[in-house]
Amino acid sequence: MSRNFFKYLTRAHKWAGLILSVQILFWFSSGLFFTLFPIDEVRGRHLTDSPSYTLSDQSLLPIEIAMTTYDGQLTGAKLISVAGRPAYVLLGDSGSQLIDARTGSAWAALGEGDIRRIAEASYKGEGKIAALSRLDSLPKDYRGGLPVWQVKFDDKAKTRLYLDPQTAEIRATRTRLWRVFDFMWKLHIMDVTGEDNFNAWWLRLAAFCGFLFALSGVALLWHRLVLRPRPKRINRA
Repeated sequence: MSRNFFKYLTRAHKWAGLILSVQILFWFSSGLFFTLFPIDEVRGRHLTDSPSYTLSDQSLLPIEIAMTTYDGQLTGAKLISVAGRPAYVLLGDSGSQLIDARTGSAWAALGEGDIRRIAEASYKGEGKIAALSRLDSLPKDYRGGLPVWQVKFDDKAKTRLYLDPQTAEIRATRTRLWRVFDFMWKLHIMDVTGEDNFNAWWLRLAAFCGFLFALSGVALLWHRLVLRPRPKRINRA
């Protein structure tokens, strides 16, 4: 093989290594960031606490009767408290259904006032509610089911609570730290858009550069150890 071939191969090896070093920098910097914060702090668990409600002593509908109202194949049922009111959650192949544990009728969705009151009772931070809205499309920092109530607080952490519209259960807690963590995670796994797209051009580029770097490295090592002529020894005797 000509010297020019290995000259260009050396350049390709260096450029591939340079491109790979950018992603390696992302891996190590994001990995370092992950070690600095406990995962419970990232998830904002210190900012919320499920409020405790006592179920009223009034007579409840037997759960066996409530289970017959489920539209589909039932797999489970449980009694919960929704802002102090008893309700049965019925689970099955048709999703979850909420039944009034006193009357057996379908549970009416909670209003804005109920969500506000429950969010304030669940929140343990120092801020106050700045905005409250019911969402039918996914925001950037939430990937759960829809619809969902979004409650924004004016604290330093920029806390957002996402509550179930039927049970007011907190589905997710998001803070500024979580959003930074999420961005660093996307850099770490090379999924900047968060769409789980394994055909993105930057993934293809990184894969190609990794293959080129390894293959050219083996070829250059073979050239240096096997093909390149060794200098002749001069006999001075």
